Amino acid sequence: MNHDPPGPRGLTVHRLTDGQVESVLTDVFTRGRRCRLLDTGTGDVPGSPGRPQWLLAELGDGRVTGACPGARWRRSDQPPTGEAPPPGPAGDRWRILEVLVFGPHAQVRVGEGAGAGWISADAPGPLPEWLRPRERSFLLQGWNGPEYSRTLDGEVPLAVTREPSGTRAVLPVEWADFSGRPRPGPDGVTALESSGTWLTVREYWAEDPGTGAVGVAFHRLTGMRTGTKPTGPEFDVGTGDEISGRGLRW
Repeated sequence: MNHDPPGPRGLTVHRLTDGQVESVLTDVFTRGRRCRLLDTGTGDVPGSPGRPQWLLAELGDGRVTGACPGARWRRSDQPPTGEAPPPGPAGDRWRILEVLVFGPHAQVRVGEGAGAGWISADAPGPLPEWLRPRERSFLLQGWNGPEYSRTLDGEVPLAVTREPSGTRAVLPVEWADFSGRPRPGPDGVTALESSGTWLTVREYWAEDPGTGAVGVAFHRLTGMRTGTKPTGPEFDVGTGDEISGRGLRW
């Protein structure tokens, strides 16, 4: 008996044409300008011009990251960092494992070898509370201290980080070391308020029609930021128990 897994709720995904895939790669890597597809939208995905954009590109021989808060990209393959070179024109697309170009409202994903691409965003319409997308934030790699992690000079933030193991990353965001402080909450609970450098993600849920089981079926990157952890959950300083559902912010 065949069983198709349930699709994510509250999400719209539109497959790109070959020409649209090529235009995304040309904008971001060849011309170094804003991804026009995120600005204009396509299919059921509306555009949102002027919003910040970020890049995470996994290549067979390295990684390229970048940020574009305005008209032009600052990427990790450019001086002074000079990470793995970006994929060139058509004959060099084989190096691509995955390219993600994203902003707060939508994400473009180009698959292996640039053979296919998709754009995803929120779908309109109401959802039951247990199926509404959930905001998450994840601490980015980097050890505390100026000898390990720092922000490079320039109008567009770019940070170089290292772990004690020697693992190095170039991140398209202004760097802040991780820290935490106690913050009083309701019912005598004390939360750990964390600060640092974060990747933000929106998770979409699916519900099995036969069993009613609910699980995360899709996630979309929404941004990078520095400062207080932008989403829950939070934890009790004394016990380590999650307290996001007990009156503190999510």
